[in-house]
Amino acid sequence: MYWSVSGIPPSYWLARSSPPREVDVAVVGGGFVGLSAAYWLAKLGREPVVLEAEHVANKASGRNTGFLLTGTSQPFVRLADRVGHDRALAFWRVSRDNRELLRAELLDAGAVHPVDADFLAEGSWIASLKGTGGSEVLQASAEALREEGFDVEWRDAAAVREASGSDLLEGALFQARDGGLDPVRLCRGLVRLGLFPVFGGVRIRGLEQRDDRVHLVTGAGEVLARRAILALNAYIPALLPKLSLDVRPVRGQALATAPGERVLSGVWYVNDGYDYLRQLADGTVILGGRRHVAASEEVGYLESPTGKVQGALEELLAGTFPRLAERPVTHRWAGTMGFTDDGFPCIGAVDHAPGALYAAGFSGHGMSLGFATGKHLAERIVAEERGEDAEELFS
Repeated sequence: MYWSVSGIPPSYWLARSSPPREVDVAVVGGGFVGLSAAYWLAKLGREPVVLEAEHVANKASGRNTGFLLTGTSQPFVRLADRVGHDRALAFWRVSRDNRELLRAELLDAGAVHPVDADFLAEGSWIASLKGTGGSEVLQASAEALREEGFDVEWRDAAAVREASGSDLLEGALFQARDGGLDPVRLCRGLVRLGLFPVFGGVRIRGLEQRDDRVHLVTGAGEVLARRAILALNAYIPALLPKLSLDVRPVRGQALATAPGERVLSGVWYVNDGYDYLRQLADGTVILGGRRHVAASEEVGYLESPTGKVQGALEELLAGTFPRLAERPVTHRWAGTMGFTDDGFPCIGAVDHAPGALYAAGFSGHGMSLGFATGKHLAERIVAEERGEDAEELFS
């Protein structure tokens, strides 16, 4: 029988649609990180159950622009100056591992579990705007990364302008194995593999440790789990208020145009990642960013596009990529990302429920880190239960 901690029993209908009373590993959050953790747990022989408050990929995982990008929007040398060389290098290595794991497990022909996510492996461009001095920093970053064994190429201003059709761009760092995909199809494809069940409409209201079980409180009673993973990104403070000091909600906005001639291949990061765009196979333009034009307003959980940022996006398209500007906008949307001060995700055990791990604050790089992070969380649970020390994901 299902009972809530408050002693108020749920209705028959709520109880009938609830997850099992007792589970092996409860993964809270049906976004990319949670689904990735469930995938790797299943591969390790565990029996994960995903609990999602709404539906799969409903938040940032289904509202991003689908970039599978290695590294950060910030140039490597600048990041290294800020957080240290080793830590910056760890971020790049994890994102590279993330890309290769995704390709080998899900995306490439001959993948272990092929998922059709409209993956276009056309490379990524991290480009500098003319007159900002960013080209020199990016070129230095390319040289430093090559010395560390990364397969990156430096493209000069002439090559970038030919590839982009923009006279406002200068040099760029190019990575051939990056690309773009449909993040919702990727998440739904993970579910369709049938390796783990997903229960939608299950909102977790609280959790606590009791003996050797994590007790998760839902609207339809309790779920008792041997272990739990909280993959809620920007929404983690709702369950762990302490993390509100470390993870803050930031709105990101995007638009899509009608299909048309396809003149731009690859995924493009411009202006230190504040602006990003790509073209789909049918020529649809996906453009996001410009939150810096209203930085103080782009904070919080409201997922509604605004005229100010959307107007700035259209101006960017017309001014920087004029070949793509004469197309009607068909979709406008927004999503909430979890940001941290240093740009690295927060990963750890819950203080009052040590059987639960959390991962949050991906700072706009959830697609670039999520699959590798899910693997890390799964392996950490297995290692801890064997009495072994788990390695940190980032140095």
